[in-house]
Amino acid sequence: MASTCHCAHGRATVRPTSSGRCSGLPRPFRTPGGPVARPAKVLVRAKPQDGKQELDPIEKMVSFFFPKALSDPAPMGLKRLNFDELPDQYCEMDVLAPLLPGDEKNPDVTAFRPLLARTQLERRSLKLAYDADLDGWSPAAFHGKVDGLGAAVVLAKTAGGAVVGGYNPEGWIGLGEDRASNGAFLFTWPDGNTKQRAFKIAKVGGPNLAVIDNPSSGPQFGADGLTIPLKPRGQERLAKCKLGTYYARLPDGSRTVFSVGDDAKKAELVSLKVYVADAKGVEWRLEGITWKSVVVEN
Repeated sequence: MASTCHCAHGRATVRPTSSGRCSGLPRPFRTPGGPVARPAKVLVRAKPQDGKQELDPIEKMVSFFFPKALSDPAPMGLKRLNFDELPDQYCEMDVLAPLLPGDEKNPDVTAFRPLLARTQLERRSLKLAYDADLDGWSPAAFHGKVDGLGAAVVLAKTAGGAVVGGYNPEGWIGLGEDRASNGAFLFTWPDGNTKQRAFKIAKVGGPNLAVIDNPSSGPQFGADGLTIPLKPRGQERLAKCKLGTYYARLPDGSRTVFSVGDDAKKAELVSLKVYVADAKGVEWRLEGITWKSVVVEN
């Protein structure tokens, strides 16, 4: 039989216990002509003591069966993965990479080297692999110069004065694959002043479609992030950009890496270059069940 309780839990319709005392738990009640109302659920979390973080259930189970597993840096001889030490796991937005000896000889490398923090190219000397003015404004010329050379930096200048580009951690091999990576990014100096810090634009929406490796096209970051098709018949130098879907927008909400004077759907490029590590290339090796790329030194 239900009764009305005026205990510390507040006035509520409750169900007495077998002892006749209030259980302290409100029972569902119905408002006239309305649905059954139920009390709200309250989540209670334990507060860490002594500044120590409480272990989750899985960590508790592991520490019960293997007391030293969580504190051992190399349990059972296997070194733990430290994602902060691995390159290209994410786009570093705050730290700048220092210039390397010899960088000052090339204004292009001097400009974008600081953007390469936590990438596999951060501590490597770079070389020019492709220059559209010298090698040709075509997909065949582009892939003929960059395929198989590993991670690369694309650098372009527009007729409107912007200096733009992108970092491809996976490189190109020209087999029509979509390359996934959380470490890919775009960058821009919309006004062309490379003495200032560039806008660095991270991959969003997960790692998929970071770079589209299309043998019949030039560099393409995302389905619509930054695309340089290198189409023939007078369209070789046209590029397009739409930020927000695969790569983040600029801080002011802008959806293009180009300058105000450029058309976001068909910006004209005056130069296009690709830089890679100063090495022979990349060799793919099977380690266990995983294929890994290894830079082959000169």
